[in-house]
Amino acid sequence: MQYADSGILHRCLCYKSSIVVMANEIDKEIVLRLIQEGLFPGGVHLFDSIDSTNDWSLAELKQGREPAFVCIADHQSKGRGRRGRHWLSPPAANIYCSLSWHFELPVDRLGLLSLAQGVALIKALDRIGINNAWLKWPNDVLINDEKIAGILIETSGVRANSCNAVIGIGLNYRMPENIMPESGMRWTDVAHSNCVVRADRNNLLAILLDEAVSMCRLYQHKAGAILSDIKADLDALNSREVSLHLDNGDQLTGTVIGVNERGELRVLIDGNERIFNSADVSLKKLGNSTGAGGLC
Repeated sequence: MQYADSGILHRCLCYKSSIVVMANEIDKEIVLRLIQEGLFPGGVHLFDSIDSTNDWSLAELKQGREPAFVCIADHQSKGRGRRGRHWLSPPAANIYCSLSWHFELPVDRLGLLSLAQGVALIKALDRIGINNAWLKWPNDVLINDEKIAGILIETSGVRANSCNAVIGIGLNYRMPENIMPESGMRWTDVAHSNCVVRADRNNLLAILLDEAVSMCRLYQHKAGAILSDIKADLDALNSREVSLHLDNGDQLTGTVIGVNERGELRVLIDGNERIFNSADVSLKKLGNSTGAGGLC
């Protein structure tokens, strides 16, 4: 994908912890001009408001729409995060999109996909000059322990050696100042990040889709090779003491020592290594409630 130098990506001055970022509506025609032609044979679908981009995408897959396709919304009335949590989706503020992709892989091989797409999201942020983002297992991207983005993976059309994945992405672009997440945890956004390249929502969305598709293609053929990138972007979490809350109500504390090839979290508890998957563990930093960010 090619980007013009004039007006799309250029350096800007940073003042304190915030910058001026162009405010604009998401424009489908602009996005289509910026992405590779034919990249989404199932179409790019833009809605002013929708219940959930993931829900719409799953319904379209069930009705026979062939991936790859993208659903984008300016507002979600029932946005969802991991484990059924409400994802705050105010209008004309952020990026809410779902990429539907077909994998010639068994569904149990998608354990690393959420983390891999987190790496793709970090690469997209890096392309606009935000280079201090890090990956929080299993599906969040943080800056200074404040959440800037989250990913929700859901599957459809599962067969023995293939499946469709809906990759939901929520990226805080310019969150209204009066928004208070229901969890009380802290968030950040592109507009308040230290020193970025000036990019409006259309350009950032195109960059994000470019990285997400590149990661899907890489995952299909070299999923294991992504593990080193995942481990590098998880470095900020490694060796940190954490609290783990299990579905059965138990709470454990331990020290993170990494992830395995299935995307499961490795934690040292009382001198013994234990493994947790994304289905039965939520995690936050001990000592305060800022570690998980704001919008899950």
